[in-house]
Amino acid sequence: MNRPVEGIARSRPTLFVVVRRMARLALAVTVLAALSAVEPCPGDGPSSGLVSELAIDHVTVLPMTVDGSPIGDATVVIRAARIGSISRTGEARLPSDVRRVNGKGKWLMPALADCHMHLENDRVLRFLSGDASLPDGTVDDADLFVPFVANGILQVANLAAMSEAVAQRNEVESGRVLGPHMLLAAMIDGVPPLWPVGVTRVAANPADGRQAVRDIKAEGYDQVKTYTNLALDTFTAIVDEAHLQGMRVVGHIPGRGTGQTASYIQPGFGMIAHAEELAFQSSDLSDADIARFVALAKTNGTWLTATLTLDERILEQTLDPDSLRTRPEIRYVHPVTRMTWIDHNPYFGRNSPERIAQLQGIIAFNRKLVRAFVEAGIPVLPGTDSLVPGVVAGFALHDELEALVAAGMSNAQVLQAATRQAAEWMGVATDRGTVEVGKRADLLLLDADPLADVANTRQIAGVVAERRYLPRTMLDAMMEALTRR
Repeated sequence: MNRPVEGIARSRPTLFVVVRRMARLALAVTVLAALSAVEPCPGDGPSSGLVSELAIDHVTVLPMTVDGSPIGDATVVIRAARIGSISRTGEARLPSDVRRVNGKGKWLMPALADCHMHLENDRVLRFLSGDASLPDGTVDDADLFVPFVANGILQVANLAAMSEAVAQRNEVESGRVLGPHMLLAAMIDGVPPLWPVGVTRVAANPADGRQAVRDIKAEGYDQVKTYTNLALDTFTAIVDEAHLQGMRVVGHIPGRGTGQTASYIQPGFGMIAHAEELAFQSSDLSDADIARFVALAKTNGTWLTATLTLDERILEQTLDPDSLRTRPEIRYVHPVTRMTWIDHNPYFGRNSPERIAQLQGIIAFNRKLVRAFVEAGIPVLPGTDSLVPGVVAGFALHDELEALVAAGMSNAQVLQAATRQAAEWMGVATDRGTVEVGKRADLLLLDADPLADVANTRQIAGVVAERRYLPRTMLDAMMEALTRR
C-alpha cells in the first residue's frame, strides 16, 4: 500500500475542492426540495432540519435502560436537544406551534454507537495512498459524517486518533458540523511500529510508555490504545499510567505466539479491540483456549469489541476481489479511499488454500468466542474497524449487529450493547445511550421493531440529532448529494 494513487488525486490536485464547492450548492437545493413538504417551525432553517421543540406522537419507545420495557403509544417531547418528557399520547401538554411527527407504527430508540472505527483526514489518506501530493482539503469532515448520521450512528470511538481527530470532534461538539460524538483513543506501539509515527506513538521502554500516556492525556484524548509490538513491561507501564491518569485502555494484545496472553490481559486493560486478537493468541483455535480467555477476561474485568464483520469482509475479498467493487455502499466512500482499497488492496491475491482455511478458522473461532463471553456475562460491544478495505462507515455497523446475533447474542443484548453499554464504556452514560427524561435527544426512529429482528435498525424513518429532525427524505437527499461529490 505504498504506491502513490494515480489519476485525479495526482494530476488535478485542486479538482476535489472545486467539485466540493459545486456539490455544496447542489446539496442545499436538494435538501430544500426534500423538505418542501415539511412545515418548518418559526425561526428554524428548513435546510438544516432545526427544530426548537419536537413531539413524536403514538410511538413505541424502546428506552434501553437496564430494566426498561417498551412503552407503547407514547409521546416524546424534545426541547433544546434534550428529552423533555415521555408520556402517554394525549396526556402531554404541548404548545400549538410545536413540530409534530406521527410515530404510529414506529419505534423510537437511542441512536447507535460504533465502538471501533477510524476516520479519514488528509494525513491519513497520504499515508494510505502513498501520495504525499494530496492537497489540504482533500477530506471534507461534513462529508465523512453523512453516512454515520444517515445510518443512525451518533456515537463513535476512533481508535487511532490523531490531532486532526481532535479538531473533527471539536467541529461536531461546537455545532459547526453535524456528525457523531467521538471518543478519541490515541495509539501507542512498540519497536518497530506497524504504522508510521504520526498515526501512532512509539514506546521503546516503560518510561517512554508512561510519557506517551501523559502526553495523550494532556493533548485532550479520551483513552489509550495499545498496539501489537509493545513489550510486556512497556505495556504494563502504559496500563498503570493510564490508571493514574484516569484513562481507560483498549487495544490489541501483543506477544502473539509467546505464551504471555495471561500477562497481557491484566487488571486495567479495559477492552480487547477485536475478537481476532484472541484468535491470534491461540495456536489451535480450540474451545479450551476460548474457555481460558473467557476466564482471564472475567477475572480482570476486560470487555470485548468483536468486529466480526471485519474478518468476514477480508475473507470475501480474498475469495473474490470483485465483491469489493460491487458492494452497493462503496459509492459513499471517499474517492481516494476507494481508489486505495481497489488499487492497493492487501487482501487481493492472497488466496492460497492455507490462507483461506486460516480466515475461515478465525471467523468460526470469533463467533464461538463472542457466545462464550456473553454467556459469562462479559460485555461485548459492536465495532466495525471501518476504513479497513470493504468495511464501509455507517453501513458496516448494521452488518455487525446482525453478525453478533448470528454469533449467539439476542436482539435485545445487541441493541443494549450498541446503546447503553457503549455509552457506559465511553463514560457518557449520564448524557446519552438511553431514552430518558433529561438525556440528550440522539434518537433513531424506525419503521419496524428491532427487538423482533435486529436488521430492522436499517429501517430508518428519521434521526433526531442536535436539535434537528432529519426525516428519511432528507437523509436520502444528503446521501445522494454525497455520491455526487
